[in-house]
Parts: sequence; structure tokens; C-alpha cells
Amino acid sequence: MKRKHQFESIVAETLLIPLYYRAKESRRRHPVLNDEAAERLAESLEYDYSRFDGAKLSEVGCVVRGWYFDRAVSRFIERHADAVVVNVGCGLDTRFQRIGNGKAVFYDMDLPEVIALRRELLPEQPGNPYIAASLLDAGWLDDLRLRHPDAHFIFVVEGVLMYFYQEQVETFLHRVAERFAGGELWFDVCGTMMSRHGMKPDSLRGHEAQIRSGLSDGRRVERWEPRLRLLEQANYMKFFRPRWGFFFGQILGRMTRLCYKFSSMLGYRIVRQTEAAHEAESNCRGAAAAPRER
Repeated sequence: MKRKHQFESIVAETLLIPLYYRAKESRRRHPVLNDEAAERLAESLEYDYSRFDGAKLSEVGCVVRGWYFDRAVSRFIERHADAVVVNVGCGLDTRFQRIGNGKAVFYDMDLPEVIALRRELLPEQPGNPYIAASLLDAGWLDDLRLRHPDAHFIFVVEGVLMYFYQEQVETFLHRVAERFAGGELWFDVCGTMMSRHGMKPDSLRGHEAQIRSGLSDGRRVERWEPRLRLLEQANYMKFFRPRWGFFFGQILGRMTRLCYKFSSMLGYRIVRQTEAAHEAESNCRGAAAAPRER
């Protein structure tokens, strides 16, 4: 029997969007992302997913994003024998089911309402514990550090930060950076073109959830938090170009800076405070020693 769930939070309900798109993609003949667990989860819920069927850009974007972050996590695990993966705002994501291989611990974290639903539909397994908390709280971060004092952490925040105000995003980045040096932090953002003009991804048109922050230049985060070093800023449309269609894949998708104004995916290395301070001092010295233009 299918389960009907009434979401308390408007934002929490948006977890069904990537779930549906991953399930739909997984049924394709040559999928970007194989996700049989998502197929089962989407089928187990009584919900009218047809409202998302016309959002072609979000449909491709969600599966490309999942594929992209899966690769980032897999690379991190291969480099670190003591890797800990933290999926922040996990919703009903199934990254552990897709790429978990027993080499890392995968934590899935979300609001208590979401974790309660997740435990009903996708019970915890060894190596995949759940955390019921808010991204805005710091206690669960402290607890993770205590549980794994010597581990290397990779945080993935997928389809989440655009629902928070910039001040809240900055606070979260500070808290992660000050606790998890040596790790990595990956997330996606809506660009400033969307946040400043009230635009939404096509899957959210008609939905009450609001885009509250935007970022187009990945280097800007380094100014917010000096312990974060940009590894990569990626344009969605450079991946799997035929799936986006000719205009978006072959024309717009090659205008990288313009695409960043709408959305992008970002990865950062987390350095120690001493390293950040030393680099800042070196940069200041270099600027002072540079010859002045006459």
C-alpha cells in the first residue's frame, strides 16, 4: 500500500522533486544515474508527481547534480581510508545505496520530520546512520567531530542552500570550516540572476518555496570564509550536452559565465586557520612588493 505523507514544512516537500527525477531517470534505457532505490521510494509514496513533468531543465539538472556529487564523494573516499560522508539536507536521497561500498561511513542529516519519514521508508543500515537536526544548529557538527576525531570529512549540501538567506549560509560555512580542516565541502547554488529577480527553477514554479540567496562567483565564498579554497565551479550544462537539447547544451551551455548567473555546482577544500592566515600574509606581502604603475 502506498503511503500518503502530509509535510509540515514547505521546503521539506521539495525533497520529492529530485527523488522523482532520479527515479524517472533510472527507468531510462541509458540513464545518467542508476537509482533503483529511488524508483522504489517514489513508488511507495502517494503523490501527484505529474506536476513536475513539464520542468525539463530541472529534470536533467537534478540527475546531473546527483551524478556530479557522487563522483566527488567517490574520489574523496578513494583518497582517504578514514572518510566520513555527510549528506546535509538529505531528503530521500540514496547516495549510500548508489555508491556506498563499505569504505566510508555515510551520515544522512535532515529535519526531524524528514528523518522520521526516511526511517519509515528507508531504514538505517550499518554504515549509514541518520541525524535529525537543523542545518542552522551547531550541536550535530560538534557531535560528528567527537565521534570521528581523526577522520576526514566530506560534506555534500545538495538542493538546499538556496532556501536559506545569505547570512545563514555564511554561518553554516563558518561552522563547517572551523571544525573540519582537511575535509571538503560541496554544494549547489542558484545564481544571482535568479535570486535578485525572483526567478525560480522550472520545477518550483507554482510552489510556495522561495529562493532566498544566490551566488555566481565561487571565489566569493573564499572571502566569506578564508579557510575554504575553491576546487571547482561547474556549469551543469557542460555535462551530458545532448540531454539538454541543442540550445541549452550546445549554445547556452558553452557560455559558462552566463550559466553561473543562473546556477552552478561548487567544491571547496577546507584548510586550517594557520594555513589560511599564512597565505593571506603572503598575498599581502606580494601586493606590497609589486611595482606601482606610474
